[in-house]
Amino acid sequence: MSSVNDFSRRVISNKGDSNFKLRTYVALLSMIADGHFHSGQNIATYLDVSRAAIWKAIKYLKSLGLQIEAVRGRGYRLENQVELLSEKEIIKELSPIARECCNQLAVLFKTESTNSYLLNRLCFEKSHGNVVFAEYQSNGRGRRGNKWVSPLVSGVNVSAVWHFDVAPNVLGLLSLYMGVATARTLSALGVDHVGLKWPNDIVINDKKLGGILLELRGEASGPVDVIIGIGLNYDLPEIVLADIDKLVTDICSHTGKRLSRNKLASILISNVFEILQSLDLDTVPDPSLLDEWRQYDQTLGRKAKLILPSKEIEGILNGVDDQGSLLMIVDEQQKSFTSGEVSLRIQ
Repeated sequence: MSSVNDFSRRVISNKGDSNFKLRTYVALLSMIADGHFHSGQNIATYLDVSRAAIWKAIKYLKSLGLQIEAVRGRGYRLENQVELLSEKEIIKELSPIARECCNQLAVLFKTESTNSYLLNRLCFEKSHGNVVFAEYQSNGRGRRGNKWVSPLVSGVNVSAVWHFDVAPNVLGLLSLYMGVATARTLSALGVDHVGLKWPNDIVINDKKLGGILLELRGEASGPVDVIIGIGLNYDLPEIVLADIDKLVTDICSHTGKRLSRNKLASILISNVFEILQSLDLDTVPDPSLLDEWRQYDQTLGRKAKLILPSKEIEGILNGVDDQGSLLMIVDEQQKSFTSGEVSLRIQ
């Protein structure tokens, strides 16, 4: 594995004063992550900055969605203790296969989008096996141009690059396979009622827990780079939940526990890389992966509405076919739909 620290230093190209501010934000967040009160004076002394700089930093962190309590005479603290993502801790827990596959891994404090970051790097360097996590995304993206909302340290947001010398036949199934990797991860950590909703949603009892966004660069029958973006809600503030017009949940709300974010990150990347490596090694698709997706499918046999560009269709969902297309019973006839054509809304 290449030097993680070298990769991290290239992540944010801020210079001078901006870089100083960034270090202050990160150091301040690390100090108050324990959930205890810290006086402004003690923070300023420890970080060797002015009290005014601390106040501005607190204000900035709040603008990113962080829930910080300020009490006169006591100082500042997070409303909930948080485990910050750590490159060292994530790498330490990777599976042997993931260690072999992972080229470089970085945790960013802030970026526009982990997918966008890796896509940009493809323009001037080989990125196979690179992984990027972000504590905050200023412009997180979901499928079909939707925005992915995730306040600072409230989720686990990650993207990875995988290069195929020849695009595999199962490329159209990759979104479903990454759903399996994510569901496996949550189940391994004891999160119950985890399900999948075609083509790329992670759900619990019809509430969205996370999503997957795949982006490709290359040729259909030649070399191709795949950016795999996965976002999971870990602990969303109540104010955010109230503003989202969809059924949404997070890991902490559902489990009543604060599971280790670093362990979650490690297991997730391990499962992702293990599936990707199997696609590189096997010339014949593994049917068990699709069968596993079907086991997690929470929509089978239910009424639903498909929204297409020019019309809406109602019917009964009937799983997926061997190419990963959605099957739906419409007027007693089974029809299939591909991910590029439909949007699914469970009634």
